[in-house]
Amino acid sequence: MPSEALITAVSTPTSTTKTTATRRAIKSFTKVRDRSENLSPVPASTRLSENLSPAPPSTRLLLRTDSLTEKLAPSTPDLQFDMPLSIPLPMMPMPKDEDLLRDVGQMVMVIFDGLTVTPEIRMLIEKYHIGNILLTLRNIRDAAQLSALTQSLQKLSQATGSHYPLMIGIAQENGMLSPFGDGNRSTHFPGSMSLGATRSPQLTFEIAKATALELSAVGINWNFGPVLDVFSSEGNNAISVRAFGDNAQMVGRFGEAFAEGLREGGVGHCAKHFPGVVTTRDGQRSSVFERKTNEEIETEEMVPFKRLVAVAMDSVMLSSSIWPDGEQDTGSSRAKHIIGEVLRRQLGYNGVTICDATDMPIFNRDPTKIGEAVTMAIEAGCDMVQIYHSTRTQEQAIHAIYHAVEKGILKRDHIYRSAQNIRAIKGHYINWRIALAAPDPSRLPDLMQRHLSTAKKTYENSITVVRDDRTLIPLTTKITPNNDVLLLTPVVRPLHPRAPGEKTVDPFESFGRALAHRHPRIIHVPYTKQGITPVHEDYIKRSAAVIFVSCNAGRPSEKSQLMAANTTHQLCHMVGKPMVNIAVCDPGDFLEERKYGTYLCTYEYTSLALETASAVLFGERHCSGVLPISPPGQTSPRQQRSWYVEVWEKRRDLYASADLWQDCLGTKWPLDAQTLSELLDRPGSSKHFVVRHQQSGELLGLACTYSIELGKNKVIGSLALLMVRPTHRDLGIGLSLHNVSERHLRHIPSITSLQLGSIFPRLFPGLPTSLPPHDQSWFLHRGWKLNLDNSSNLIYDLFMPITTFTLPLTSDPHLSTQLAEQGITINNCRLDQFSQLLEFEEIFFGHYPGWVEKYRQLKETGDEADAIVAFKEGGEILGAVLVFSEAGNNQIARDIPWPRVIGNRTGGLGFVGVKPTDPKSATPEIETLGVRKGLIVAALIELKQRGLRGCFIDWADDIETYTSLGFKEWGKYREVWKKI
Repeated sequence: MPSEALITAVSTPTSTTKTTATRRAIKSFTKVRDRSENLSPVPASTRLSENLSPAPPSTRLLLRTDSLTEKLAPSTPDLQFDMPLSIPLPMMPMPKDEDLLRDVGQMVMVIFDGLTVTPEIRMLIEKYHIGNILLTLRNIRDAAQLSALTQSLQKLSQATGSHYPLMIGIAQENGMLSPFGDGNRSTHFPGSMSLGATRSPQLTFEIAKATALELSAVGINWNFGPVLDVFSSEGNNAISVRAFGDNAQMVGRFGEAFAEGLREGGVGHCAKHFPGVVTTRDGQRSSVFERKTNEEIETEEMVPFKRLVAVAMDSVMLSSSIWPDGEQDTGSSRAKHIIGEVLRRQLGYNGVTICDATDMPIFNRDPTKIGEAVTMAIEAGCDMVQIYHSTRTQEQAIHAIYHAVEKGILKRDHIYRSAQNIRAIKGHYINWRIALAAPDPSRLPDLMQRHLSTAKKTYENSITVVRDDRTLIPLTTKITPNNDVLLLTPVVRPLHPRAPGEKTVDPFESFGRALAHRHPRIIHVPYTKQGITPVHEDYIKRSAAVIFVSCNAGRPSEKSQLMAANTTHQLCHMVGKPMVNIAVCDPGDFLEERKYGTYLCTYEYTSLALETASAVLFGERHCSGVLPISPPGQTSPRQQRSWYVEVWEKRRDLYASADLWQDCLGTKWPLDAQTLSELLDRPGSSKHFVVRHQQSGELLGLACTYSIELGKNKVIGSLALLMVRPTHRDLGIGLSLHNVSERHLRHIPSITSLQLGSIFPRLFPGLPTSLPPHDQSWFLHRGWKLNLDNSSNLIYDLFMPITTFTLPLTSDPHLSTQLAEQGITINNCRLDQFSQLLEFEEIFFGHYPGWVEKYRQLKETGDEADAIVAFKEGGEILGAVLVFSEAGNNQIARDIPWPRVIGNRTGGLGFVGVKPTDPKSATPEIETLGVRKGLIVAALIELKQRGLRGCFIDWADDIETYTSLGFKEWGKYREVWKKI
């Protein structure tokens, strides 16, 4: 071996002298392949003729051919093929009812085998008016080809006279199931469990939206996702990392974010699989109803679907477990109950229901019974049946539906309603103008460049260090540049099958190269079902550290991986050699095995996931992913004094925040989610923080902060709200939220002071005095000066019914006469007076935060008349007040929520400002208290004339003036400030 090759490659007996180019290819990274004795001895007849790697042609990895076809998980029902897709077709008689045939065509979704329009799919569209097509890997070569195919299909459908375009779908779940996104033709985005590990529904939304934009660019308008199945270590191997996690509430939040992201990107969604998928540990399918009680299904499997129904679920894929599985039981009573009673009536779902007829037990037992399968499905309430089988089977299914209607087995109006249901959901996303516009795959490179950063960010937030007991990360602290590091990887199927003639690539080739980029001496040795051989042992002994990769090692078919890991651990443990375990799919591989002290999870073996994992191993990236499943036997996280604080996200946290508000403050200060949204969603001037339960995702605490400018170089920060769920107090949640919030506010440029309470929007102007003494003293211990014995820092909210208010009944019936005698008039501000009013407010009240801004906003909304102004003879302004109600555009009505809480037709007044008394004035009382009271009375009369029944006043300190008019205390607060 020439000297520039750092590690000796193991070659097959046919290897010849390596060329210079070959030596360069393996200079910093060597993938070890078999010697004549082989890592896994197999007959020559079973050896692969293609390399698993594009590395030196003289080195070849010899493996069993079945090892690459072993599936990571049982095939999903919507991607399973049992028969040839193209066979000679006997002529079938054409149904005579054209309208019925078109309705039936809308209810059928098919697949076909081809990169262009084939005679079979042409026949199905032209003869049977098929309205829905699912694309698979068999239809995809590259973006240009796929765009041409989708447009050709749409043109073919339009030529048949169809009123609605084709629904062209794909099962683009991302991660391990990504038929279009392979990193070359489209971005390979993180899958569901990777998203769950980020704890960020916002990132999930962004990933789904980016996915939709790339699908739209090639003419795909429907995506079969999100997966709403809840992960269970007890047996749903068919789902595994396709699930967001093992907590139903968390799955619901992430599923909603994914669905909303697809919708935002212009692609419809199909949630799956209602009401859950269950397989046994040996991979055999089992009904969810056989393994769980109705109560368990209600509180687990149903929860994510309930959440998505509440935000308008487009379509839903039904689980095959709803169908009878017995030889004698061919009825559909259970399915009828689940679809009609549970899904439609109890959950209130009125969208499209879809099932895979070729995955129903009756069809799996006997493929000739496709007619019975589709009839049973439609009779039970399915709107659309998928026929993922041969064209012959697809034709038989269509004829069976048609003849079932003719014979009265299926009702004609049922067919019509389902077809209309499908057309309605199509109308939300596609029309002929959109469908016939040429897809633009040239947009993809730009989209991919923009989306790559989002994908990388997500992977960086998903990789999870489950434990690192011996502090092996970063590896650079345990090895030197001259040490060999051994990478042991299992044999798995490639995520993206190669086209005929293309070389098959080991999915972990990219991982080896990513590690070699960071360390000059990496040896990559795959292991097979034969486990650790003497060849592996030799490399383990000569390496300074071992990185052991597993993939679904917990499955019965993959027990050899567990044995290989155990052997490797024993060899490393004997000499104190560092060993890092990485699970690249199911995170449960070594979750319970504490002897594997350093354990990482990537949730998928996509190139970006493995690249990020290599950066984590060598300390280039901080790992922030959180395990989205609970370790066996643990149902709740350990209590902790320092909690992980996240930034509040409206899409994820609004409704949970409304529930938290109700638990903490709703008795005295009830607020609905819509009002709370208006108060919290203030881009640019607000930032809020939350703490959630690590496992369940339940919102445990919320802190709200705002900033308001006071002049050019002065900013006031507000800690407007801090609340913790009553069941989780005294655990450090409030302290964590408080510290993060104050740290955020202190870092705002030009910040001068902090307020406990808020100015605008107005939640509370200060600390409510009605809070228990313990809660008030909590802030005292956090550095806030409450001055509990000082009444001068008290401010009030006031309220008065005004339906019976008249001027003569007030405490000062001669007020208007006194004001008139002094030449003082009070009227609504006219447009030509508004500039003068703004100047007045700026001079006398510009030092109050947000005061002048509220006057200035009146012009922006055309509400100048909401300002009531006191003028002295000659036109001088003496004072002004603002009135507001929900009926107008005045921003104050949205900044102060409490009038709406008090009751219907409650308005308010505020910002009562009177020019300071002129010491030389002969009537100082009239020009101060008199003008002030006159403005308040004028405001009350104005509100009454507008049909309002009550008046609310906030942040009042001069309560004597108001109480003399009949106002009563509604709220009492203590002003609390901190200087920066």
